[in-house]
Amino acid sequence: MKRKQLSGKRIGIVFGTFAPMHVGHVDLITKAKRANDNVLVIVSGSNTQEDRGTRAGLSLNRRFRYVREVFYDDELVVVDKLDEAGIPAYPEGWVPWVNRVKELIAKNTDDPEKITFYVGEPEYVTELNYYYPQAQVELIERSIINISATEIRDNPMENWRFITKPFRRHFTRKVLVVGSASGGKTTLVKDLARTYNAPCSLEYAREYQEKYNVRDDELDTNDYIHLLTDQYAQTSDIIDKGQHSGLIFADTNSTVTKVYIDYYLKENISQEEFDMLDRLYQVTQAREKWDLIFVILPKSNYVDDGFRDMTMADNQTRDWFTQHLLDLLSPFKDKIVILGENSNSDSFFADNYHHAKKAIKERLHIEI
Repeated sequence: MKRKQLSGKRIGIVFGTFAPMHVGHVDLITKAKRANDNVLVIVSGSNTQEDRGTRAGLSLNRRFRYVREVFYDDELVVVDKLDEAGIPAYPEGWVPWVNRVKELIAKNTDDPEKITFYVGEPEYVTELNYYYPQAQVELIERSIINISATEIRDNPMENWRFITKPFRRHFTRKVLVVGSASGGKTTLVKDLARTYNAPCSLEYAREYQEKYNVRDDELDTNDYIHLLTDQYAQTSDIIDKGQHSGLIFADTNSTVTKVYIDYYLKENISQEEFDMLDRLYQVTQAREKWDLIFVILPKSNYVDDGFRDMTMADNQTRDWFTQHLLDLLSPFKDKIVILGENSNSDSFFADNYHHAKKAIKERLHIEI
């Protein structure tokens, strides 16, 4: 990425932890930009557990990238980071801290005539006036948008509208629905998405198989590479767009695909190919972060939709599929809720819907 350089004569400098950045921060930065020629936004903190952002899962490096993304199309704003690791606690740390600030200013500006610091704490006014006397320091008032990063961390769903889009990735609650074929996964995901007014990522394999007119038992190594990577990309894209209220649902993930790989290909491809698919699965699964996982037991009728392999329709194979799925998901057992355990065929689908809503309320504290 091309690095922007601030060339204006009047430079505003805004500091912040930004864990997360919210629209109040953006409002303040915009005001500073309009009062100057350019603005340098400095994301401060560290990647250590002493940093409150890092403790909340937002390391300095991640915050820096997200803040820079907020202003990616603004030529008048440059974002950089100030790593405070190793700097002594205040007041002893003022000298090395100010020296790092000076380095960032020299790095990102072109000999400005006037520098104005915008700070939120009175002690910063005193210290910056002392250590950086050639600059002007202004104590900024809180934005008219009455929200704080602490309030957002404590209750992101209630304050969703204030979170800038890149940071919404971190706070999105992700619900996964998995199980063997013909268990009602897709219908349940669609129903829950409608009920909670949330987007959903449907099973990519269905779209793929319809597009290429290929059945379950005809999928090969190359097909499974697409299924693993494209299902993940599809779900990530929904999360990254941030055009939701903090909740998304997904029908199927890499683990379901891995079960099909083990069933169909383990004995039918070379060990090298199988190991390659396994490594791709491990990488993909490690990137998935689920807040709640519903596993549907195979109690419904197995329906031939034209693409399913009917050799998987018997109860023994469906039970094997479900158990293998649970084995692969065992590292995430604290996130798993089993659906259909105490249901009969008549109430199976209704029970799963009501049980899922109850779990979402109890586990994620989200109500309709």
